[in-house]
Amino acid sequence: MALDDPAPPRDLADLRARIDAIDAEMHGLLIRRSEIIDQLISVKRTAETGAAFRPAREAAMMHALVDRHRGHLPLVTVEHVWREVIATFTWLQAPYTVHVATGDAAETRDVARFYFGFTVPFETVDQPSDAVAAVARSTSDLAVVRLGEAAQPWWLGLSAEGARPRVIGRLPFIGIDSRPVATPAVVLSMPLRDPVEPEVQVFAGRGPADPAAHAALAALGAEVLAWHAPWGHHTGAVGADLVIAVAGNGRRPAETAASLVDGARDRAGVILADLQPIGGYAAPIQPRPAV
Repeated sequence: MALDDPAPPRDLADLRARIDAIDAEMHGLLIRRSEIIDQLISVKRTAETGAAFRPAREAAMMHALVDRHRGHLPLVTVEHVWREVIATFTWLQAPYTVHVATGDAAETRDVARFYFGFTVPFETVDQPSDAVAAVARSTSDLAVVRLGEAAQPWWLGLSAEGARPRVIGRLPFIGIDSRPVATPAVVLSMPLRDPVEPEVQVFAGRGPADPAAHAALAALGAEVLAWHAPWGHHTGAVGADLVIAVAGNGRRPAETAASLVDGARDRAGVILADLQPIGGYAAPIQPRPAV
């Protein structure tokens, strides 16, 4: 019986037989995918630094998943299955470890597991700065660090230039209401072999810590991802360390930074200083509302 046979089912046994056939086909396809990965490893020799990570390709795959999804199966379920497949096959190409800082937010472990599954090895550390340091000592490891107010400015060791860790991804990637794992985080890695210019550029710098200033920046299209205010929210114009994300729009990071500084000052009355690029990521997906 063909899997796409439109004939109505005869009974419960027939339905179960169809399900079993679909399960077998899915398993067979995964095996075929692994065989292609074996060929890919041979052709590309991906056992090199960061060779298997392709954030832009993964983003394109997620866009395709959202575009073709239909029916009552929750999109978040399909996303999790695909993330498990992608992360595992990437690990088969070039083994890596995910370093997760759980000392200040245990939920970070949940979002990391959602996106990287249970096959990829995990190492938990106390603080985000420990996760950054672990990536800096590695050749192809990743770190997942939650966003928001930080006890210490873990991003000071990041850079988009040279052999230093940088931001390469944003989690969650698909905007789904009532998702079970929604802790905002970024993914860090050492430089990738074949980087693609990110849609969203990320900068470290200094500025205000108060929520009103952050809201004013958001109105300009600049999101404050993380901040460290050693003396509380009233730290003055440039008294806090910030991580800011803004659409690159095809510009060089220096141009984006200059435009952001000018726009923040002239249109929002917010002073930003010392902006330095620390990476970037594909713009997260916001699915169209169901009709």
